[in-house]
Amino acid sequence: MKSRGIPAQFTKDAVWLRVAVSSEKAMRAVMVLTPTFVEFVDVYVADERPDLSGEDFTHFGLGAGRPLSDGALSGFEDAVPIEFGAGAPKVIYIRATSPNVMMMVNVRFYQPKNYLMHKAMVSTVGGAVIGCMALLLVTQFMLYRFDPDPLYLLLALSTISAAAYHIGSLGYARLLFSDGGRGNDLFLAFFSSFGLLAGAITTMRAFDLSSPRQWMYWVCVISGGVGLLSTLAIFVGLNLYTAPVRNMFILACVTLAAIYGLMTIRRGDWASYLRAAAFLVLWVGMTVMLLYYWNVPGLPEWASKGYAIACLLEALLLTAMLSWRLRSAHHLNSALQEEALQAARSAGQRAAEMVEIRTAELAEAKRTAEAALEAELEQQKSQVRFMEVISHQYRTPLASIRSSVDTMELGFADDDKANHQRIARIRRGIARLVEVLEINLERSRVQGSALEPEASPTPVSAIALEAARRSRDLMPDATIIVDLSEAAAEAEIRVDADMVNLALINLLENAVKYSGPTGGGPVVLSAEIVDGDVRIAVEDQGIGIPSHEISAVLHARVRGSNTSRIKGTGMGLSLVSRIAAAHAAAINIESAEGKGTIVALSFPLAQAAERSESRA
Repeated sequence: MKSRGIPAQFTKDAVWLRVAVSSEKAMRAVMVLTPTFVEFVDVYVADERPDLSGEDFTHFGLGAGRPLSDGALSGFEDAVPIEFGAGAPKVIYIRATSPNVMMMVNVRFYQPKNYLMHKAMVSTVGGAVIGCMALLLVTQFMLYRFDPDPLYLLLALSTISAAAYHIGSLGYARLLFSDGGRGNDLFLAFFSSFGLLAGAITTMRAFDLSSPRQWMYWVCVISGGVGLLSTLAIFVGLNLYTAPVRNMFILACVTLAAIYGLMTIRRGDWASYLRAAAFLVLWVGMTVMLLYYWNVPGLPEWASKGYAIACLLEALLLTAMLSWRLRSAHHLNSALQEEALQAARSAGQRAAEMVEIRTAELAEAKRTAEAALEAELEQQKSQVRFMEVISHQYRTPLASIRSSVDTMELGFADDDKANHQRIARIRRGIARLVEVLEINLERSRVQGSALEPEASPTPVSAIALEAARRSRDLMPDATIIVDLSEAAAEAEIRVDADMVNLALINLLENAVKYSGPTGGGPVVLSAEIVDGDVRIAVEDQGIGIPSHEISAVLHARVRGSNTSRIKGTGMGLSLVSRIAAAHAAAINIESAEGKGTIVALSFPLAQAAERSESRA
């Protein structure tokens, strides 16, 4: 067997090759032209002698661009039978044109028996590679189901591209395009360009290249871009111009990936060893194939399939790398789960110990709180008893003073207006003092931890007018206006009248007190029917409440931030809120700093409240 040929090149021109061969004995031989993707190959065979003419040559029309020839020995490769006479030389002219894909021709001669062995070997190896690729593809998809790492899908794409290119290089793709044409060219060119794109993305994922600061990241990005442009160029007839650039980037990307794989090996990390081996094998396979394409002597036929075999091994090694990662992750996960289980057991034991400690602490805190609550209740009872004693002690002398004042008034003449006015002021002072004592006594009684109102139907007008009267007695200099709508004046609410009265007095006191800094404008006590409820509101033109503090001032001993110069305890609105809650009444405050305040209590009508209670 001898070989020679046309080295790999990209040209639209026809290339001629003259082969002179002879045999010492008469024999039959087979001339095989590889690879199978050259578009048009014309073989002219004749016995060598002087003055040869065109009629002396036997012509064989071969090539992937032509329909399968009846005179060819195989549909999968370009093979021509040659009859040698003893000592009679043969001259063979080979004309090859390949305007769409790479041009190269290797010429080999086989004896018929050796040719059959050659075909058997090529078919067996080629089929085995394709079968392994198919099996690997199935494995990759199965592994993706267990571990949805996108690298499995990228490896599957690379496997498909390599398998398709291998099928085309074996000549099997000619079965799809038996009538010739550009189909086989497009098939090979597409999967070669698409393989660069898929390989670049796979490389980026295999090395976890996510940062532009890594130089290999840009190698993959540029190579992927070239692969994409080359793939698109195929369909507009520019493959012959982009293919050299594409092949250069394939070689560069594979070489740099092999170097980067060796640089990133980590001791003890078998995944990094497998990854480096994968790209190193790919580089070796591509190098062997290129040497074969460049007609380097001494290379066997299988060298032309070096890249396809290397792609298979690369995909296999990268799949093994992922499996190793998955196995390592599983072991790590098991270790972490065991560690977490131990930690959970320890935490459970510590939690049980803490529960015992906290339970003892809570029991002690409960006893302390109960003692404090009992002391507070006792203090409140003492306060109520004290206020009752004070009220009782003051009422008797005040009654005596009132009686004496009435007696004194009888001795004044009717026209003694000055003394009558003095008597009136004394009576108002006595009434105010009595009112202060009564209101403080009522406040003391409702300051306990729970309010239990004794509700009964009460006219709204009676509550509003009584609250206004008592407030005027407490604050004779204040201007309090009562504004009752006709519907509200005739309505009744089911409440504890004393408690609601006390709530309104607190609101009126606050309104008068906080209107002082702004000039002491009038305070309005109003009532109206809104959405079936009685809305009783107190409106002032005072300093107002900062809007972000409205919800806070309803708590005990909390005052607005703008009230530091006005005396107060912060208990008024808290008491009003508790009374409203005890009556299931809604409380609403509309206020803004410097714009006055409206505090409204909404009570259901007596009939609605009774119906609600009956349903309950």
